[in-house]
Amino acid sequence: MNTLIRVPGVLLLLVLFCACSPSSESTGETDPPPTPVRVMEIQPVQLPMVAEVVGRLTPYREVTLAAEVGGIVTSYTADIGDRIQKRNVIVQLDPSDYQLALKEAEANFAVAQTRLDLAVKAYDRAKSLMPREVITQDAFDNAEAEYLSAQASVKRVKVLVDIAKRQLSKTRIRTPFNGQVAARMIETGQLIGAGQALMKIIDPNPMRVRIWLSENEYVRLDKRDRVSIVMAAYPDDAFTGKIDRIEITADERTNTFCVEILVDNPNLSFKSGMTAKVRIVTATLPNAILIPQSTVLYRSDREEVFIVGTGNRAVLRKVKLGLSLDERIEVRDGLAAGDQLVISGGQYLTPGDKILISAFNQAEDK
Repeated sequence: MNTLIRVPGVLLLLVLFCACSPSSESTGETDPPPTPVRVMEIQPVQLPMVAEVVGRLTPYREVTLAAEVGGIVTSYTADIGDRIQKRNVIVQLDPSDYQLALKEAEANFAVAQTRLDLAVKAYDRAKSLMPREVITQDAFDNAEAEYLSAQASVKRVKVLVDIAKRQLSKTRIRTPFNGQVAARMIETGQLIGAGQALMKIIDPNPMRVRIWLSENEYVRLDKRDRVSIVMAAYPDDAFTGKIDRIEITADERTNTFCVEILVDNPNLSFKSGMTAKVRIVTATLPNAILIPQSTVLYRSDREEVFIVGTGNRAVLRKVKLGLSLDERIEVRDGLAAGDQLVISGGQYLTPGDKILISAFNQAEDK
């Protein structure tokens, strides 16, 4: 009888235990909610390879006029900033001494010419008398020597006349080309010597912009490349330049190459010493992939980005980076056209996480 009573009691306990135990549904694990992100679709673009450097303006050409002869400055016809024309007299030296030297040379030439005329007559007469033995051989030789000496003397004195004329002409210093006076080093009444600097003359149209390029920029450079120039003094205007000279040796101190660019200056508003920002398009990459720099995860040995994978899952993709352009950076390997790159919210992702593309992103796509 006691046995029959125990069995129902055990059964009752089992029923109560099962009723109080949690169900399998209540203990099962569920996926975390998807992480909201913003994405961009990778689309290749035409990427210009640009070199941007700051340069300094210099004249197209410049010379320092110097005196070839000494003398006193009697006048100058242009001062600093004045425009000048080619071959105009810009400095005049006192010509008095050189005029006297020329007159002396011309007088000596007249004497030498008279002596030659007499020597010619004597030599012609000796030549006619010698066959008839009217004069001796010595007399003929003397007449011939006198003639030759007088002839050489005329040539020598003629050279002295030419030198005197040339010296006189050097008292008038002329401009070598159209331009402006950049500096004046003399004053009226000043005694100067041969070789002394008088004025600095520049040709300011066009102007030169001297820049220095690195090796990587230099090897892509071509004289036909497009050049845009913005002057620091005129920041709202862009001017077109033309590459004129490309040096073939690098500076030993900076390991950079000098390039000279010409820019038109018809109004002479650009001045020597001004600074300019130069932009040169050296090449164009036809199918470049650019992404925001903020999307790149920099590891110790690699760079990675998150993209949207199958089933809207986060996929970590290793990439190879290239040129840096402001807030964007070139990807040379690891991404392809059509990939969905996570551009916002990636800091909360781990590989395999479920992704929810934000409504704002979808609205932009529409």
